[in-house]
Amino acid sequence: DGTLVTRFGMVGRSRHARERGEDWNEIGFGPNDTVDAQGNPVDKGPGAHLNFVANYFKNRTWGVEFIDNSNVAGVTAPRIIVNQYFQQAQKGGGHSFVRRFDEPGVTGFGWMSPGDLLDDSTYLSDGAPCPVVTKPANGVLLHPDSGFNGVIGANDGCSVVFDTYPGHRALSANADGVLVPNGSSVAARSLKKGDIIEFTSSFFSTRQVMDAIGDNGGVRYYTNELTYVMGQGLRPWYGVQPRLMNAPLPDSTLQGGLGSISYDYADNPSFMFQQQHNTIGMQNIQRFMEGRRWLHTNLWTGEHNESGNDRNDAGRHLQGEHFNQSSCFNCHIGNGRSVAPTTLNQRLDTMAVRVGETGTDSNGNALPHPVYGQALQMNARSTSTGDRQNWGNGAWVSGFDNHDVTLADGTVVQLRKPQIAFDGPVPGAYSVRSAQPLIGMGLLEAIDDDTILSWVRDIPDADGVAGSANYVYDPETGDVRLGRYGWKAGKASLRHQVANAALLDMSVTSSVYPTRLCLFGPEHCDASNAEPGLPDEALQLMTQYLQLLGVPAQRSVQSGFPKGVSPLPYLDVAPDKIAQGEQVFKAIRCNACHISDVQTSNRSEFAEVRNQRIKPYTDLLLHDMGAGLADNFAEGLATGNMWRTPPLWGLGYTEYVADGVPVGYLHDGRARTVTEAILWHGGEAEIIKNRFVNLPTNEREALLAFLQSL
Repeated sequence: DGTLVTRFGMVGRSRHARERGEDWNEIGFGPNDTVDAQGNPVDKGPGAHLNFVANYFKNRTWGVEFIDNSNVAGVTAPRIIVNQYFQQAQKGGGHSFVRRFDEPGVTGFGWMSPGDLLDDSTYLSDGAPCPVVTKPANGVLLHPDSGFNGVIGANDGCSVVFDTYPGHRALSANADGVLVPNGSSVAARSLKKGDIIEFTSSFFSTRQVMDAIGDNGGVRYYTNELTYVMGQGLRPWYGVQPRLMNAPLPDSTLQGGLGSISYDYADNPSFMFQQQHNTIGMQNIQRFMEGRRWLHTNLWTGEHNESGNDRNDAGRHLQGEHFNQSSCFNCHIGNGRSVAPTTLNQRLDTMAVRVGETGTDSNGNALPHPVYGQALQMNARSTSTGDRQNWGNGAWVSGFDNHDVTLADGTVVQLRKPQIAFDGPVPGAYSVRSAQPLIGMGLLEAIDDDTILSWVRDIPDADGVAGSANYVYDPETGDVRLGRYGWKAGKASLRHQVANAALLDMSVTSSVYPTRLCLFGPEHCDASNAEPGLPDEALQLMTQYLQLLGVPAQRSVQSGFPKGVSPLPYLDVAPDKIAQGEQVFKAIRCNACHISDVQTSNRSEFAEVRNQRIKPYTDLLLHDMGAGLADNFAEGLATGNMWRTPPLWGLGYTEYVADGVPVGYLHDGRARTVTEAILWHGGEAEIIKNRFVNLPTNEREALLAFLQSL
């Protein structure tokens, strides 16, 4: 009948989304304004919204359902029914609707519906918590028409029916500081189609409740902030004047489709690559959190790399004798890139060093090295005592090769390439590989094969740009499939990528690679010699986590920061300059390979990534990048000078996500800046690179501003 049902998952957060430390420190709006000697407001420091609370994978996800009838024919007074579905009873749980900052003096989060409160002072059933209510099956409505006095409804008090859009003058704080209707004569108007509703939550339990179920995490936490548009559904948001009031982001900014990550006003950019799709489903939020736990688990000790989280006993002692790192997060810092090779004598154990003998096998892959196999594993421990050992086989930076490039305006850019030395035998073929950002990998998997193959050029175009596909064997089925992951598109699926990285980088087996002898080639990968490794459930959860990781929205529109508050650096943008830079990007034909407008298909198991318009800035194809970037390491149809086009989405967050760790660009992290990365382009990109070299200063700066906005 036109009813719009939106179901999504929520997760516990430390604080609200707009806070940086505490409420924004604005001049003239509060009794505790803090200013420096010059009268400028004092920044109260970073907030804590995008981080993950202790034991985030236990009892801290729930489902929310919006039932919106504004599209139903004949409805003149639209309403939303909101039902919530909990894993664990929460005493005093509630949810708030933050609608608009229609009064200049209002800070904080607007109007709150008190959840399981019958009124502003009485708990339902003498303090009974919101009950555990099973999440409904797809396509089934448990409470399609419920409500009590327009406030308390389904799920025994943990749902509401909302049909008005109150003004702030009609609200007052009760004894608990919760804003509730005060009976003011200021009328709240009826909802209408197109109204923007800001939704967030604040949940409470007790220490006794959590202790009873063996959960030592916190007992009070907030949640994501979401923007819902009546008649349309959830939309990524940004903050506009007068006080970062919610507004849907323009479609042009949605690099990851409708699941794009909203702008961050809590000053938490180091967590921007760790967020779930904005539209994540109520069942999938728990899968996402449990998968995240595995990526953060030390696969020898089982400990989580973030304090306060329970040990993952299923993740203990899975690692072999030789390895590089013990958790995925140790290389993919902040889910981004690995540490760049910037320092003389720097060990490269947070990068991957692919190794082999000179020559290739019948499938075009480098022959495994007789000592190292397919990858150099630089660290060692005793698997009986756990003591770290010196294996004597590592790789490190022994020096740098430098040369200068002069741009058209006279700017001199030094290009630097690290020289690599080995402690043990020098392999006949090797390639240093930086860890790549993990964002949007599920969206890339959802692109149809035919879409990617439509971009192949057997004959180079007028600028010399071609593009070819890599084909690889699926290690589980033996089928030949289109490659799309890895620096040379050598992996066919996310499951393939996860299992391969677990073996090569962490010496952890799985049902895909059941023995560490798989390092020495498929002929040695015999399941009859299987060794203990990742449980299939863990491999599935890690894969699903990556499928559900969102992509930050492009930062190309200005935010309406409150009076006296300086924009956060990564949100301090110049829209006109960025728009100019996008035109330069297209004019010099960077988009010949970095394709920006892609439609995903139905091929994914997850609705979150299906049929989305995305802007990944990649064609997922192989291109000859010239001698300057060539290694001597072949993967299938990818020879030493061929590389897959890396996605550019999230590029401008690179240094923020690294949070002080030196990062680099290109396959071996050699480029210290985006400018250096462009200047290393050769081969098929030589003509386009030269156009960049010859740009006027203002156009070059505009192009770089555009890239930094991605």
